[in-house]
Amino acid sequence: MNFIKKNWKGVLLCLIIAIPSWILGKIFPIVGGPVFAILLGMVITLLVRDKSALQSGITFVSKKILQYAVILLGFGMNLSVILQTGK
Repeated sequence: MNFIKKNWKGVLLCLIIAIPSWILGKIFPIVGGPVFAILLGMVITLLVRDKSALQSGITFVSKKILQYAVILLGFGMNLSVILQTGK
């Protein structure tokens, strides 16, 4: 419970940045979602005053969640290659 209480604001902020960036990346594929995420992050950084309340959640997302996402992405690529080879 303490973990959730400590990190929920930063995780929510990351979702607030990630979801619209992903949608905008689908609408404008030439620009891409990561560019929109960087721009939204820059704007939100200028607007948020108390960054210390968000830091632990942002650190959690940037370290743990990102690592797991990269692992799952690599696993998904390997799985698709295995499925193609089996046909």
